[in-house]
Amino acid sequence: MTGFSVPKKKFKSSVHRHRVRRLIVEAWRLHKHELYAVVPKHLQLHIFFVYTDIKLPEYTPVELAVVAGIEKLAQLLTIELPPVAPE
Repeated sequence: MTGFSVPKKKFKSSVHRHRVRRLIVEAWRLHKHELYAVVPKHLQLHIFFVYTDIKLPEYTPVELAVVAGIEKLAQLLTIELPPVAPE
């Protein structure tokens, strides 16, 4: 499950808020498979992206930030996790 947020306090115009949100969603859509490949079947992730800068971004920095976040999560998930007891 994934959520996206662009605060109204940072961007008064809904057009700008929605543009930033669309950029984040597109970057996530294109790169989420990298994270899904390393998530164990017994885990469920809830991820929430919050854009906190006050400048309207271009796509490239947003994509780099999303990819960096995905890589960090993937790295944390590949660390040895304790086994789950079967139900």
